Amino acid sequence: MKTLSIVKALLLVVLLPPTLMAAEYRCADTIISVGDTSGELLMKCGEPDWKQSHAEEIIETLDKDSKRRTIISVDEWTYNLGPDRFMRIFKLRDGKVVDVRSGGYGSAKEQAGRSQCGDQIISVGDSAADVMAKCGKPAWQDKREEVIRGQLDDNTVRKVSVTVEDWTYNFGPNQFLRIFTFRNGKVTDVRTGGYGN
Repeated sequence: MKTLSIVKALLLVVLLPPTLMAAEYRCADTIISVGDTSGELLMKCGEPDWKQSHAEEIIETLDKDSKRRTIISVDEWTYNLGPDRFMRIFKLRDGKVVDVRSGGYGSAKEQAGRSQCGDQIISVGDSAADVMAKCGKPAWQDKREEVIRGQLDDNTVRKVSVTVEDWTYNFGPNQFLRIFTFRNGKVTDVRTGGYGN
């Protein structure tokens, strides 16, 4: 009977989708789960190494004379757990954890920087935290906001505020500048500039 219970438990773990299995994470001696507040996350795990945020606005037509406007704050908190562990990324909507996932390998905080940037490839889809762990802080940053508007249905419009950033890395006069474009914290373009200085 006990063996049958163990087999059922193992089957349940194997058959669960990965997103359900990643719905919680142990931080020190406590567990962070989907539904926890940003305050609980901060108390249990401390200040994140990287924060990224944007807003979403939903306008719903209730009738011909009235509309409801809802603004949702979306944040991503990334924790760098060192070079031998994957970074941990928490997505929060209006101050509540809605997703927990792993990023790329972290970096030793005292060694994060440009020496790793040339050795590792940065590609589209990488997070700003991944780039920061591999390349350190950029020499220059440009930032702007865009708004994307989409019709969800006949009565509902969704506007998403997108933060667009260009990070430029200068590796000296013998190497080309590297420029990464991010949209809401994800790499969307990688290009090379002229020689650095």
